Amino acid sequence: MPHLDLSDRDQWALRDLLAAEPCPGSPLPTRHVLELLAVLIPADEVGAVYQDGSCTVVDGIFLGGVPGFGRDLPAAKRGPHYLGIMHWGRHPLAADACFGGLMGRQDSLCIGFRNGADGVVQLVLDRWTGPFDDRDVAVLRMVAPLLARLARERLTPQLPTSLTTQERRVLSHVAAGRSNGEIAEALFVAPSTVRKHLENAYRKLGVTSRVAAVARLQGRDLPDIDLRERLARLG
Repeated sequence: MPHLDLSDRDQWALRDLLAAEPCPGSPLPTRHVLELLAVLIPADEVGAVYQDGSCTVVDGIFLGGVPGFGRDLPAAKRGPHYLGIMHWGRHPLAADACFGGLMGRQDSLCIGFRNGADGVVQLVLDRWTGPFDDRDVAVLRMVAPLLARLARERLTPQLPTSLTTQERRVLSHVAAGRSNGEIAEALFVAPSTVRKHLENAYRKLGVTSRVAAVARLQGRDLPDIDLRERLARLG
């Protein structure tokens, strides 16, 4: 492992990452966590996705990327989930087999963690110009335990299946204490769109306020459940 010299900005980002908390009701890290990761490991694009047991990507968040190029969630992965650290630029054959290669990227780093019995959370850093080096990989290895804590499985109550992915995403931001304006900025939508998602979510959850919605999202409106039921939910 190479010797790591951390600048003042790197140390600030690392301290902030140490203080970060999991996003309630979501297996994905927050936008701020991805921003901190991009400080520690400079990249043109950084993202996180959640893949269920069928290898289908059901949620994701991306920062950066090529200007004018929209990033949609892929419907499925062609290859297996990757756990731990993968430096795709040094394993081009594996990249070709897994997702069709780097597709114009100069290099890519990935780290994956299990989330529940079958799910996987993967964080990806891409560079369109220049490769990642040994120091970048060493920094990713250093912060891996912090990222694993943020991507760990957490008990989530049974929510209505009619809740859309975007409604769940808005609720997770509400649970993190963000205002409608801050949520709109994070999701790149209008504040009126956030209000509409919240109205729909309140109706589906049977609540009338942000506090009640967060309580329902985090399961705090439910009576205590015994260990057997907790284990059943985690499975």
